Amino acid sequence: MMELFPHAKINLSLYITGRQPDGYHTVDTIYWPLPLFDYLSVEPSARNRIAVSDKTLEGRDNLVVRAWELMHERYRIPPVSVRLEKGIPAQAGLGGGSGDAAAMLQALNRIFKLGLTRHKLGEIGKELGADVPARILDAPARGRGTGTDLEKFPSDLFLPLLIVRPPHGFSTADMYRAWDEKGGQSLSAEEIEEKQQGLIRVLAGDSPEATVPFLHNDFESVLTGSARETFEQARQLLTENGAAAALLCGSGSAVFGLYPSDEARKAAREALREALPADWGLYVPFRTEPGAGL
Repeated sequence: MMELFPHAKINLSLYITGRQPDGYHTVDTIYWPLPLFDYLSVEPSARNRIAVSDKTLEGRDNLVVRAWELMHERYRIPPVSVRLEKGIPAQAGLGGGSGDAAAMLQALNRIFKLGLTRHKLGEIGKELGADVPARILDAPARGRGTGTDLEKFPSDLFLPLLIVRPPHGFSTADMYRAWDEKGGQSLSAEEIEEKQQGLIRVLAGDSPEATVPFLHNDFESVLTGSARETFEQARQLLTENGAAAALLCGSGSAVFGLYPSDEARKAAREALREALPADWGLYVPFRTEPGAGL
């Protein structure tokens, strides 16, 4: 049996830069691995079996199942027994499904000794989702194109984060559809480049607060109605409890708060446990090195 701990991600910046003829959107984003984990165990079996702690994620739409089907089609691997325990909330913008798919590809590669490089696994991962190659790379990285053209960069900075997750998730497809209806990007390519280079530069330093002017998520601009109200409530809860900034996680619905220190984060955690509505989730990433892994 192989056991893995797929982790989440956030986008410290996310600019939507266009739409390809095939309908896929292009982005310019900074991926940041986040130490919130699922649990995945995989072992050879006489027939395929998958047990998922969240019953709503059972079935062939699960990216873990699709990862096996893709590898079976290409390399004729035999059946496996899988257990997936979810610690990362779904439809939160935290990349839990993508991380699970990345871990599954890596597990199958190792168990069946396929000898595939990380680059090759990333190429396969593109067929499962735009975030999967970044989860296989497992490091701070800038993503362009559909998010799969990756440029890794070094950073040892610890970001003290808290994440709140409202009870209702957001659909990524719906968020992109709202972006299209809004009418496209607001910054020029030159402005985005300046912002992204600035963020990468401060991430090489030692001050979490230095990242604040560069944090950005285009999806925030398309939130309306109850989704806007929920986001504003989450942001207010985080900033009123000491966050230097609060940003939508990917396409949402989770929101992360960035704190000036781990001490400030610990104080906010206790306050938020009392302040959050009963049906909201509070997530505290472990303190660990970025990209500490699958």
